[in-house]
Amino acid sequence: MAAAFILAVLAIVFFAAAAVRYMRRGGAKDPATRTWLLIAAIFTTVAAWLQWHTS
Repeated sequence: MAAAFILAVLAIVFFAAAAVRYMRRGGAKDPATRTWLLIAAIFTTVAAWLQWHTS
């Protein structure tokens, strides 16, 4: 159960990193921003799956 919460928090951190990168680049989506978003999406998916399957 703790792993799901840790992954959810990390997903928020990665989303924030993507937002900071996006704002710093003036709204341009570069490969680094897309990578942060992809990692955040993966962490969100795994955290949701763990929440659903271990409850």
